[in-house]
Amino acid sequence: MNLTLSPQIKILALVGLLAAVGLAASMFVLGGSSKKTTTVAAHTPARTHAPVRHVTKPRTAVRAHVPTKHATKTHAVAPAKAHKAKAAGFHGNPVYAQLPKPLQWQLAHHKVVVVSFYNPSSNVDAISVAEAHAGATDAGAGFLLVSVLDNKVAGILTALLPGGGLLPDPGVIIYRAPGDIALRLDGFADRASVAQAATNAIHGETGPASATSTVAAAASPVVPAAPATTTAP
Repeated sequence: MNLTLSPQIKILALVGLLAAVGLAASMFVLGGSSKKTTTVAAHTPARTHAPVRHVTKPRTAVRAHVPTKHATKTHAVAPAKAHKAKAAGFHGNPVYAQLPKPLQWQLAHHKVVVVSFYNPSSNVDAISVAEAHAGATDAGAGFLLVSVLDNKVAGILTALLPGGGLLPDPGVIIYRAPGDIALRLDGFADRASVAQAATNAIHGETGPASATSTVAAAASPVVPAAPATTTAP
């Protein structure tokens, strides 16, 4: 038996040896890497403490001290009970209720009233009116100007004339409270004549041209309210 190895076998044996060595080396390397990896995985590195960040809290805005408004309670003051002043009773002259309001008012304030009748379309009547007004002032009597075209006043006085008839135009009728006719002057009458007639009526006298009116003789006298328009002496 020839134990001598041929060169080819030697080469194959060497290659096989080298291959075995290489395989063992690679197995060793792979095994070491695996253990190293396991070790690394098992030992977790300690956590590094991150620097603590101090968060600065935003300062709350200081609320300005608002002065508390003390609501002032308004105490409703109950109005004092007004003491109704007792209207002083009118102490004027009582007059007939049938008379026109302007004449009622004049008679309530004057014992005697001179009523001057005129026609607005007549220029002469204006002179008569002026004389009648002056005479009434001289005698201290009341005065009332009446247009014969005014139905609200002249119409009522015409209806109340004793015995019928018409009002003088121009002319003057003197009334004595409570509304009786004391004197009547037809036509133009100057200042002196009117003043004398009014004075006589104040003293209770009557002239020849006078006529006593029976206007509402049975009616109760009343105190009238002031008329809308009056003519003062």
